[in-house]
Amino acid sequence: MVSISKLVLPILLLLIIFVAFQFKGGESGLFHDKVHMHIFNNLTNGVKLTVHCKDKDHDIGAQTLNFGESYNFVFRPGTVVESTLYFCGFRFNTEFYFFDVYDQKRDDFFVGKDCHWEVHESGPCRLNVLDKPNSIECFPWNP
Repeated sequence: MVSISKLVLPILLLLIIFVAFQFKGGESGLFHDKVHMHIFNNLTNGVKLTVHCKDKDHDIGAQTLNFGESYNFVFRPGTVVESTLYFCGFRFNTEFYFFDVYDQKRDDFFVGKDCHWEVHESGPCRLNVLDKPNSIECFPWNP
């Protein structure tokens, strides 16, 4: 029978405990929780909004929304380097705009698992959930 070193056994036990805590509840603590993105058409006078979102590796696709409809997708932010960036193109009234709907450095603390945006003619507004519940922060379109 092979004897296990007195040092190896405690290390293995600690490793098993660490892994068990990381995977508790079916979600891995090694990764950020998934973010559920919700982009609502809040344009006045029934204006239709076409939204097309992507990051450097994933094209979520385009969708046309009537007033009050939403464009939704789910993703998992980066773990080691917080650099996840999702950007969208918005087309309405023959105008075209861009905006970064998820910038991990900007949004990670504010949105948690749900990121809600309302699109207005003047720009997108984020509904803050974590830091100031029920508050809205509006941003200008990207230049």
